[in-house]
Amino acid sequence: MPTQNLYDSITLAENIKIQAKARNVQLKDMFAELDLSKGTLSNLRLGKKISADSLARIADYLDCSMDFLMGRTVDPAVKRMNLTDDERQKVTDYLQFILSQRK
Repeated sequence: MPTQNLYDSITLAENIKIQAKARNVQLKDMFAELDLSKGTLSNLRLGKKISADSLARIADYLDCSMDFLMGRTVDPAVKRMNLTDDERQKVTDYLQFILSQRK
């Protein structure tokens, strides 16, 4: 049976960046504290894999789930709203856009 990535590494890298920014976390500080390479995001953007252990540590540090970082689930606050799946996706997309515009 062929091995297949169960996530898009580019989306994962972007979600890590967005979640860190939302929590006012400096990526270089987070990676240093977690004993991960400062090139972790660059490697993900190049399509390289990340270990489950490393991803779990990043998710714990950013106080979110691994599934959220991988783009499999929406923000828990959005999930609690009484919205259709389409509306929920639009809200999530808009929130990610707003967070990506922060300087």
